[in-house]
Amino acid sequence: MALTYQDGIAILQLIIFPFILVASLFIWKRTGWRVGSKIWRYPFTLSLIRLAGSIATLISINDDTKNVRIAIFVCQLIGIAPLLLAYVGMLRLIDLEKKIPPRPLALVTLMAFVGLILGIVGISTADTTNGYTPGTLPKAAMGLFLAVYVMVILLTVWLFYVHFFSLLRYQKKLFLGIALSAPFLLVRLIYSALGDYTSNQTFSMASLAENNHTSLTAYLCMSVLEEIISMVLAMVFGVSAILESDFVKPIPQVDPEEKPNDV
Repeated sequence: MALTYQDGIAILQLIIFPFILVASLFIWKRTGWRVGSKIWRYPFTLSLIRLAGSIATLISINDDTKNVRIAIFVCQLIGIAPLLLAYVGMLRLIDLEKKIPPRPLALVTLMAFVGLILGIVGISTADTTNGYTPGTLPKAAMGLFLAVYVMVILLTVWLFYVHFFSLLRYQKKLFLGIALSAPFLLVRLIYSALGDYTSNQTFSMASLAENNHTSLTAYLCMSVLEEIISMVLAMVFGVSAILESDFVKPIPQVDPEEKPNDV
């Protein structure tokens, strides 16, 4: 069977995301496995999700069942959460002096995870017999993801203002990575929002399943490429930042109320 447009997009992701996965592991190791887990596990997880979604797409060539189709839809949606949280992690790495109160970061992370859960449940329980139509839960998930994006941008601007006169070289590179990625990330979110909140078939996952060329072109240009570009920028500036001579490895936080064990 000849490869389709959608299969070609899946192959593109299979080519690109292993590099992002390796880069995230490299930065994670240099940052420290323990403390870096709150930062670099998200691009690593995103890479695994995109690879799984691409593999499911290729499996559907000869086994286009409901379960395979649901797997493709789930991977499409849940990748947004680790994508957004990757930038929250970069803010953690920039914020050496802990200027950002822990509650806003915890709230952003919680919102992303709640959106992730709502999206998985919403898609897994949806009736995909006649295609996929977003229900209340996926729409709520998308709303949370949009709110997370806004909060990440606001926290980035505020943190840059606070540190403006005392930025180290590695912090400048991480800020630059977030700033350059932000427009591409926004287009990626707009694409998903249009699919969830409008009836325009160009942005519908049901149209993707039908190999509609117009929908697939929009998917490629507004989702896949935007996501790849944003993550490549984040990884390039992330690698460059940790290789700077002034890079400061984060120190694991210790609970002040935690008491050492009696000997």
